[in-house]
Amino acid sequence: MATTHSNRKNEHLSLATKFWRDQENPVIGPGFDAVRWVPGPLKDMAVADVQTTTHILGADFAWPFYIEAMTGGSVASTKVNADLATVAQKTGLAMAVGSQSVALKDSSQVESYRVVRQNHPEGFLIANLGADHPIQNVQAAIDMIDANAIELHVNLGQELAMAEGDRRFYWLDNLATVIAKSPVPVIIKEVGFGMGPDLLKQLSALKPAAINVGGGNGTSFAQIEQRRDRQNENPLDLSPFGLSTVESLLAGKKAAIDSPLIATGGIQSINDVVTALILGAKTTSSAGHFLQVLMTASPSALQQEIENWQQALPELMTLLGAKTVFDLSQVPKLYRADLQNFSDQF
Repeated sequence: MATTHSNRKNEHLSLATKFWRDQENPVIGPGFDAVRWVPGPLKDMAVADVQTTTHILGADFAWPFYIEAMTGGSVASTKVNADLATVAQKTGLAMAVGSQSVALKDSSQVESYRVVRQNHPEGFLIANLGADHPIQNVQAAIDMIDANAIELHVNLGQELAMAEGDRRFYWLDNLATVIAKSPVPVIIKEVGFGMGPDLLKQLSALKPAAINVGGGNGTSFAQIEQRRDRQNENPLDLSPFGLSTVESLLAGKKAAIDSPLIATGGIQSINDVVTALILGAKTTSSAGHFLQVLMTASPSALQQEIENWQQALPELMTLLGAKTVFDLSQVPKLYRADLQNFSDQF
């Protein structure tokens, strides 16, 4: 069983890299280019005046973006996680690990996750499990990497796309229990299908520390799982289902929820980060883009990419007259017709 899980992790890693390299990800709804930035009035400020910090999960972060969950649970993923953690340490970013369920089943895979804490000893690390895991497993995942927070993924679409995936989804009571008992902040996270207003209201009522909308146009785990199914045992077509990241952020505004939102799904540039913050995200994260740079170039190339983002962010904020991340949420914007149409339907 453990070998099967490790092989699946390797296939996830390989296929995710291929999809980003070959631009095979499906397009779901309006993307970040559907939001235009509107020039505002001149403000007396300098780039040096800009504060890029954001507060979420009970902590202050120097940058409003982090390295999202990617991998773990195999020999190949150990090096990837080590490289990612080293880059995160050098650039001062937080980092999430991939689902740790395989390491709970097979202790030989623990090192593929623990290496992240070893390479990023003072960093903010986010553990990762599915929404069905009991509090005992959550505690074990936190302890495994000395995590500062944990994300519980609500990956119904991914499970249904897997021939061997779950078909029972009694998650809400368990999520409430884990949120109440977890020793660290809990994030509820989607994995590529986004979230609508009703789902966001439902999840926010559970009082998580944050909700990661996990919108479309990023890495599609449904597509990855169906590509893994070489015998085509599962004919399920999920291509019409889901919301993009920008749609999900607008859904959060419509729902008027209390939980802070994290934006992930298709974030490939610092401009995408800025747009997500304009739409109300407290912070953002990227997985597929960072993985593609790492796997097709090098750790130093990924470090340079992140440093480029860090240089550009305060300059873009100055352009928009935003001295703080919160100020970005007040910046005027225009929606393309298809995104405005989406907004008008709720």
